[in-house]
Amino acid sequence: MTQDERLIPAGRDLDRSLTELAQTKPYGRYDRYSGAQTETNLREYLFVILKRKWLILSLVLVVTTLVTIQAYRQPSIYEAATTIRIEAKPQSPLQTGQIVINTAPDPSFWNTQLKLLENPSLARQVIVTLNLQKDPAFLGGQAQSGIFDSLKRIFTHERPVTAAKTPSSDVQPVGEEQMKDREFTPDELTALEPYEDSIVGNLTVEPVLGTSLVNIRYRHTNPVLAQKIANTLADVFIKNNVERQESGTSKADVLLIQEIAKYQDKVKKEGDARFGFARDNDLPLDNAPGSNLDQVRTQTYSQQLLAAENERRNRVAAYEEAMAASDPFSNPAVQKDERIIELRKKLSELKDKETALLQKFTPEWPEVKQIQAQIKQVDEELAKAPKEVLASMKVSADAATKQQKSLESAYLKAHNITTQQTKNIVQLAAMTQELTTDQQYLNTLLQKRRELSATSGTGGTNVSISNYGRLPHEPVGPARMRNIMIAFILALISGIGLAFLLDVLDDTIKSVDDVDRYIHLPALALIPAASSEKPRLRGGPAPATLTHTTALAMVGDVRSPIAEAYRHLRTSLLLSSAGTPPKTILVTSSQPSEGKTTTAINTAFMLAQTGAQILIIDCDLRRPRLHAQFSLSNVRGLTNCLSGESDDIDSLIQTYDKQPNLRVLPSGPIPPNPAELLGSEEMRNLLTTLSTKFTHIIVDSPPAISFTDASILSTFVDGVILVVHGGRSSRAVVRRARQQLLDVGANIFGVVLNNVKMESHDYYYAGYAEYYKSGYYTEDDAEADKTAPAASG
Repeated sequence: MTQDERLIPAGRDLDRSLTELAQTKPYGRYDRYSGAQTETNLREYLFVILKRKWLILSLVLVVTTLVTIQAYRQPSIYEAATTIRIEAKPQSPLQTGQIVINTAPDPSFWNTQLKLLENPSLARQVIVTLNLQKDPAFLGGQAQSGIFDSLKRIFTHERPVTAAKTPSSDVQPVGEEQMKDREFTPDELTALEPYEDSIVGNLTVEPVLGTSLVNIRYRHTNPVLAQKIANTLADVFIKNNVERQESGTSKADVLLIQEIAKYQDKVKKEGDARFGFARDNDLPLDNAPGSNLDQVRTQTYSQQLLAAENERRNRVAAYEEAMAASDPFSNPAVQKDERIIELRKKLSELKDKETALLQKFTPEWPEVKQIQAQIKQVDEELAKAPKEVLASMKVSADAATKQQKSLESAYLKAHNITTQQTKNIVQLAAMTQELTTDQQYLNTLLQKRRELSATSGTGGTNVSISNYGRLPHEPVGPARMRNIMIAFILALISGIGLAFLLDVLDDTIKSVDDVDRYIHLPALALIPAASSEKPRLRGGPAPATLTHTTALAMVGDVRSPIAEAYRHLRTSLLLSSAGTPPKTILVTSSQPSEGKTTTAINTAFMLAQTGAQILIIDCDLRRPRLHAQFSLSNVRGLTNCLSGESDDIDSLIQTYDKQPNLRVLPSGPIPPNPAELLGSEEMRNLLTTLSTKFTHIIVDSPPAISFTDASILSTFVDGVILVVHGGRSSRAVVRRARQQLLDVGANIFGVVLNNVKMESHDYYYAGYAEYYKSGYYTEDDAEADKTAPAASG
């Protein structure tokens, strides 16, 4: 609540209709003084989320788990990319009779080449080349896996795949001429269509802007197949292009083209082998100074070794010279030692002090002896100090020797590596020479081919492999983590939205703020729900487990949160009316099982602890429970007095042994007409008579909604306490009970919110419970509270 409204008298907003009271208020606090909706507190939103945290977490967990399993059921997709180079050959001037000036590329030429790469006939050639129609991993590997395989894929890494050789090295592509020689039946062509559609559907042809390069990308769940199909597509496309060119050339031209293709492949392999050899042996491809890191490292080790040898000699020489000196204090290291300098300074000061004391006192004077003892101690320390300096010099000399040996080992290791690297450099030079020779020969072949093309060649297309596709190691899809994170965020948002929806649909009263916002009555007290874990007082033994579940057992521990809550209720009641505290108090609820009897008993018990004379009357003539809670007889009681069977009311009142100030008037036999008895003039006179004998009278009545007994009794008493079960009582039912009592002119002191869980909004009681559980109170505090004077209430 924004303000303390527990002591505000009831009776305001009586002119409001029941329809207005039944309207649902939005989130936020309602100011009962101004009638305006105040700013929403973010803590209320957080409370709604925390209240439904298990629902939100369960929804997030279930949805995220299902999406994760489904995501990992889908097989990983790998993509291999092969780059080819496509160039249009210009026609020879010798054939055209004119010089052709280079112009812009023809768009139709490029579109034609790209469509040829996506042609199903090319895909059929790839299928036949790799024999994919007999490979079950081609189509079967793209199906979803089982749940157990999905879980295994989540918690384990996929096995690394061994790199496959390029298709051109072990598989000869099937060209167009070979496909023409093969005669496929209609059934065979129909059986090949799913394979062709799969290749075309997973194939992506991307021209590189500004260049003559084209990337052929193929995706598959098997990385080896993805690499093979991408490379084979390029090889088959090149073979088709070669076959089309060979169809119009001479045999010499064919042989020349084959030789060029052979040496192009050979030069590429030699270049890759040279690069791989240099990479594996950490060799530079050029002989630039400083490019060989191993040689630079060896030179560095050599320089460091020379410096370490010089350092070791200096330290060993200094140590040997110090050891050979007859006077240790003649050693420069000893003379520079700060500790020796400090000891000498201290010795000088002590001697000066001794000299000053001897001028006044004899050598036997205690202070003189004390100074002499200190001088002796300093002399002994000064005599030991050179040895410590020499020991430090020895350690330094040993460290220098160890450093030199370490550098010698590193230098020898680097020298051996350099020696092996020299051999590798010689081998790399031989590979470079062989590559240069083959490149020169390839250039010669190309020159001859150009000469031949200039004289007898026709226009065509030059297609070559720029880069074979590598074996993909990391999948490119599906985007599992993205889908899982989206599912997590959506599930979290949905869970929070569902929590707020359930909170809006929840028509129960859960907190003191709800009482103020919807019931518009003061909240007299908030009674926390009984916990199964009973805390122990600091310094005392563990309390015994309760063997009964009576209402008084809830306040057996005077320092429990429940007992403190009822003491707060006692204070609210004593201050609820101006002038004098109320005499007669009616305790009722809107519906059964809300804790009105428990509240009435404990309220009476707390009032009796102040020393006042308290009487509690069981007016619930339909379901009396007061006698059972106090373990008293119910043979005679209130009904005997009201029916005229007994005129001596004092003989019907029974005493509670554990609290002499507390008297109990049980209901007596259940009558057939409870409402008529309770509404009789005898009941009014009885309450008036008893008010003169007791300080306070607590009346326990039936629920206000179910029966009219509470409405009748409310006109006989000073005020009414309305008990509401936290988290279970409906707002509409409580408002109806409130309006029903107000319609008969009842004075409602306020609402007691009963059986509220500790994680609710009332931070006072939550904080009090934490103090109690942590042993904040001691047994002495508990005993002092039991014997507290009446004024403490």
